[in-house]
Amino acid sequence: MHLVIDGYNYINRINASSVQKGASMDLLRRDFLEKCARYKKARSVRITVVFDAYDTPSPGRHSENVRGIEVIYSREGETADDVIIGSIRKRPAGLIVVSSDRAIIDEAKMRGVAFLTPVKLAEMMAAPSFEVKDEDDYEEGPHPKKGNPRKLPKKIRKAVKAIDKL
Repeated sequence: MHLVIDGYNYINRINASSVQKGASMDLLRRDFLEKCARYKKARSVRITVVFDAYDTPSPGRHSENVRGIEVIYSREGETADDVIIGSIRKRPAGLIVVSSDRAIIDEAKMRGVAFLTPVKLAEMMAAPSFEVKDEDDYEEGPHPKKGNPRKLPKKIRKAVKAIDKL
């Protein structure tokens, strides 16, 4: 599974009140990438976050790795939407796009690529079942089953022998 997330779209949808209050976009971006890293660790998924560098003088795409998360900044004159739509058009197996932009969702639908809204991803990231547990948090559960998992149960083996004798 490979999540491709429209970074600023997610931040603006989930942290709308923080953005309106003038919170540092850099701080919100780092907090979001930290959440992505925890989710990646808990779920073992590949995550790519795409941010706009539309207004900055960047001659080419810039990418970096932040705690196992691939972060891509678009080049000058290119939006994150353009980068994500390009990924959708390649249609790699297991791709899931996260955005609420209509153009991205329409492209995903047209190409048969799964998509999520930022709100749904935020719910999934906040779910307690996806939190990474420390070693001390694990409870003693039932002991693992013993025996050969490839061997049929004894009752079925007896039934097969009986049928073979017929």
